[in-house]
Amino acid sequence: MAWITAMVATSLTAQTTVPDESIDQVKPFTITKVKPQAIDEQSLKAFSGLYYLNIVAAGATLVDELGDYTYGNSGCFYENNLSGAYDVNLHLPDGHEILGYRYFFEDGTAGSSRTYLYAMHGDGTLTQLHSIQSTGNANTYSSVYQGLPTQHFVNNAENFYVLRFESSEIGDDQEMCGARLFLRATP
Repeated sequence: MAWITAMVATSLTAQTTVPDESIDQVKPFTITKVKPQAIDEQSLKAFSGLYYLNIVAAGATLVDELGDYTYGNSGCFYENNLSGAYDVNLHLPDGHEILGYRYFFEDGTAGSSRTYLYAMHGDGTLTQLHSIQSTGNANTYSSVYQGLPTQHFVNNAENFYVLRFESSEIGDDQEMCGARLFLRATP
């Protein structure tokens, strides 16, 4: 019984145990008044500008149970069959503008892999905002950046956002590695 009492007591920072296994208060809790911040301190907390959101492809989840993949290296993965699509749910700040994104991949085949940026609606439908296809077959790690063809502001009241990875080839010659969203904060 002494062990349980000591364990509970050590997890409480304002209390200690004494030899007779009773709990003694070291300091009573106090309430500290918080003063309002100056205007210039508040403005430092608001962010306005351009920023990136990095998305690792290995964090994607399989859309259906038919797909099969293998983790490649450095956050990349590749398909073992051609029936899978892999989604990453994006948690984006409301009102920010999505300017475009860069797709990272390793392409060593004549086929290609793709990413799709979707706005998923509450009624189960979706809108494709953009897609990027891997290029070349040099078997090197590469990337492609493309801006969105039309202006899009994040609207979390009506949509949630998904980045989907798909491949037209199997094996480690066609690895999907990730993406970097380019956004603009609009205060």
